[in-house]
Amino acid sequence: MYCSPTLTQPEYATLVAVDCFAGRSVEAKRRLYSEIVDQLEPLGIPRDHIAINLRESLSESWGISGGQAACDVDLGFNVNV
Repeated sequence: MYCSPTLTQPEYATLVAVDCFAGRSVEAKRRLYSEIVDQLEPLGIPRDHIAINLRESLSESWGISGGQAACDVDLGFNVNV
């Protein structure tokens, strides 16, 4: 991972990668980013040392539940939040 030379503790540079279905609002993404940083900070990882990569895919691009397209499966939760 690229590490900025301005980091005070480069050994704590952390990349969080999240794969998920598309459909979340920008506000939901902001809450997710904030929660991730809030949970990592008590572990000693400085807030400004965390980078988050959210990769969104359409549900028809995921094969789940024995080879079905995720768009054809009742996931039990709302992706559009």
